[in-house]
Amino acid sequence: MGLHKAKKIRMKNQNLYKMRNICVSGGPGAKKSLKEYILKSTDACTLKKMKIHPTVNQLIKWFDTKKRDLPWRAEPRIPYRVWISEIMLQQSQVHTVIGYYHRWINRFPDLRDLATATLDEVLKTWEGLGYYCRARNLYKSAQILMERYEGHIPEKSRELSKLPGIGPYTAAAIASLCFGEQIVTVDGNVRRIIARVFAIDKVIGRKDVERLLAPFYIGQPAGRLNEALMELGALCCKPAQPLCSDCPIRHICLAWKRGSVEQFPATAKRKHIPHLKRFGYLVLQGNTIFLRKRPLNEMLGGLWGIPLSEEEPPSPFDAEQAILPEVRHTYTHFRITVQPIVIKPSKMKNRSILKMGKFIPLEEVPSLALSGLDHKILSTLETYLKGFPWENSQLDSEKEER
Repeated sequence: MGLHKAKKIRMKNQNLYKMRNICVSGGPGAKKSLKEYILKSTDACTLKKMKIHPTVNQLIKWFDTKKRDLPWRAEPRIPYRVWISEIMLQQSQVHTVIGYYHRWINRFPDLRDLATATLDEVLKTWEGLGYYCRARNLYKSAQILMERYEGHIPEKSRELSKLPGIGPYTAAAIASLCFGEQIVTVDGNVRRIIARVFAIDKVIGRKDVERLLAPFYIGQPAGRLNEALMELGALCCKPAQPLCSDCPIRHICLAWKRGSVEQFPATAKRKHIPHLKRFGYLVLQGNTIFLRKRPLNEMLGGLWGIPLSEEEPPSPFDAEQAILPEVRHTYTHFRITVQPIVIKPSKMKNRSILKMGKFIPLEEVPSLALSGLDHKILSTLETYLKGFPWENSQLDSEKEER
């Protein structure tokens, strides 16, 4: 190598190191430098220095020997099953999803079975996993696929993204794993790995991560590399207490070299979580209980539940009313405390509540799809009545949203 060329490479590497420091320190010009840094990080000189192809080969080899035996990874990949697993994994951990995945596949083994089911059946099968909008979107998508795609799941990520509930990550995962599309998947695991490898303490967007990862995918099967990166984030490059000694690519990780792995990635400030207080009306009439079915455009849409109100019940209470122990539940964006009140219809102050649902025999309640909060409330009623035919398996707090 000529002296002039060697000097240029040295200067380029020095400038790259300076830009890294600006990005990490958050000093003046950090936003602009991050963009420049991404461009510099993907140039030929830098990639050669990182020994990109041996690194990818090491990662793939590690994945082949260390990957978990998960039911949706069975070969050959069935697009419907990969789709179901990816939707379930959007907001739930793998160990939680496995049981629900088996239950779902037993009930809806293929696309046609899902599309021809009722929404009540779909929500009951999903019950307890939380984030019920995922189940509703699966149901909508199944009907769209039967009507517009002749029962076939699209092969391209762009087409997959048109379906309800499928964003860029899920579309890329399905397209790369099942159909071999050369596309990068970016989830929380992958963002964390990239932030640590390049020691970037700014919140980086999906496009930035894709740009930094793109060179690693040249000449590699995208689906396999996507899965290897996600597995690396789950097993080694964890948010807390990462197992760097087991990581097959630590030799290129700038954060590891500096001994500052747990300082990355940068996280946005947590928002204040409001705490709501409500009264839950357990309206009993003979051997029936009043429940309302939530509209689809409401939180937990499609699920049955106890009427909740901010309005206090009539006071003082008489012998036909009872106050049950408070129930607490945590959602993604707020916490709620409910004071259950057992009351007869004749004692209702706000009888308009009774226009939004119907009385259901107690023995039929367990067959309905209910939220985690409603399971908890009905468990207190079971204790109160001591003869309530209630089998409750969903008492743990679950994160649910629209």
